[in-house]
Amino acid sequence: MSAAGDINRSRDLYVAFAFAAADLLVEVEADGTIGFAVGAAMALANRPARLLTRTPLADIFIPEDAERIARALVRMDAGQRIRHLLLHTHAANGRPGKPVALSGYRHPHRPHARLVALTHASALDLPAEAHDPITGLLDKDDFIGLARTMLNEASTAGAEDAYRLTMLEVPQVEQMRAQVGPLAADEFMAELGGKLRACSVGGDAAGELGDNRYGLIHGPSVSAESIEQAVGELVKHFLPASGTAVLTSSLALDGEGISSEEAANALIYSLNAFSQSGSMTLDGLANDLRPRLSETVAQMRGIKAVIDSGGFELVFQPVVDLWTDVVHHFECLVRFPGQDSPFETVTFAENVGIVGGLDLAILKRAIDFIRSPQGKHDALRFAVNLSGRSISHPATARQLLDITQNALDLRGRLLFELTESAEVEDLPAVNGVLQLLRRQGFPVCLDDFGAGAAAFHYLRALQVDHVKIDGSYIREISSTGDSTPFLRAIASLCTEMKVGTIAEFVENAQTTNLLKLLKVRFGQGYHFGKPMRPKDGGDNPLRGWAGDTLVWHKGLLICRASGPAPQ
Repeated sequence: MSAAGDINRSRDLYVAFAFAAADLLVEVEADGTIGFAVGAAMALANRPARLLTRTPLADIFIPEDAERIARALVRMDAGQRIRHLLLHTHAANGRPGKPVALSGYRHPHRPHARLVALTHASALDLPAEAHDPITGLLDKDDFIGLARTMLNEASTAGAEDAYRLTMLEVPQVEQMRAQVGPLAADEFMAELGGKLRACSVGGDAAGELGDNRYGLIHGPSVSAESIEQAVGELVKHFLPASGTAVLTSSLALDGEGISSEEAANALIYSLNAFSQSGSMTLDGLANDLRPRLSETVAQMRGIKAVIDSGGFELVFQPVVDLWTDVVHHFECLVRFPGQDSPFETVTFAENVGIVGGLDLAILKRAIDFIRSPQGKHDALRFAVNLSGRSISHPATARQLLDITQNALDLRGRLLFELTESAEVEDLPAVNGVLQLLRRQGFPVCLDDFGAGAAAFHYLRALQVDHVKIDGSYIREISSTGDSTPFLRAIASLCTEMKVGTIAEFVENAQTTNLLKLLKVRFGQGYHFGKPMRPKDGGDNPLRGWAGDTLVWHKGLLICRASGPAPQ
């Protein structure tokens, strides 16, 4: 390369270096060696930057990280950007050094080279992974998160090179604590953690899954049998008379020919089921883990196909003003082919992380309907459900706001109900999205108020226009009356806060009258009408809303469930 080329390259790299705020920036050639380096190389690689030239990038890090680095380079070559891949440099005592975050992408001017930024992980605002102080193992949530990341890394690899996930059940742990005493039991746990971490990728890809169950992610050169043998020998050392074998189950994280996101979600769903179910033995899981994952993926694909094809229907249930009998709005409810209730499908979509796509598809369908001749009337308002998981997901939230920005003609007629509030973790961030919706002119309701996590601190953290009181309270007031003080307190608080109250599961006139005495404003339930589709109204499409309980009167839709229709 000419002197001018060196100058240009140095200038470009320094600009990238400043932009990345990295400690060391390197240019990695097609063969994996470093062609150029600039920055604090001594602090990271124990040698000056100029001496890193022609050194393989992997040599800076411990051998256990070599596979992850190779995969990262392959992903860069494919055009992906790598963000904060945690690796470990060499330490003087031969043990892994402090974690270093690797980021990089394909060189913009040299198609067979990559620009890689290395930064001390401590200098970044990265979430700390929780390790058990005795075993050094990750907790369940961090391990599952790591499994997702590694599966994404493995998405470009063939099945023979894919990472392996091995899960273990060590039933002797409780016996160990009972027979050898707490000190020896801690020693056993420390050695168990050490063996699992030593077999894992990077020496840190192992975690506890609960109930004496463990998981680790390892390369193809480590077999499940060798892990089982090593742990079994450890158990025999501490409990010579133990006759119970260590149980293992292993599978390749190769994505089964599906997208890495789908495979990661399916894997996490199965891991959670394994770690939460005391009745699910690892021995049984070993026989059907692959079919279980395949079934999960097939179900995910089925839901995604329904979403993509629009193969679902919307039905509408009225929410009625208890004082005037005017229909305030309709809740849009989804129905899937061949299913009486969407509950299981929606819950599954939430658990495997695809509910965002479903929520957005329903919203788009609802918007089209509101603009159609059957829905286009100022007296017709519609509420669309948003899962807490959807609005907590930044990409989904951005798409949501893009859709509503293009639906400003529906201001005041389109509402949102925030469901699954137990899944809302970052309340300030979620509240920010809700306030953007409200400023656009779309009121927001907090669903299932009083149940689970949707308690009073949610009402304090999330500014909303309405709360829908959980149906369990409504059922009780018409039977035992035990919930009456709670309902009175909720209604009083919401009145003070100028927040409307909606009671769901209103089944009869007696309950309606009790709710009015408690100053609950709106009601929803079979007493006012079941979920329905408007009939064919002939030359007047709006006429299709009139039926057994609903009638048009002076431009308003009136519910006559509590008495005769107005004259």
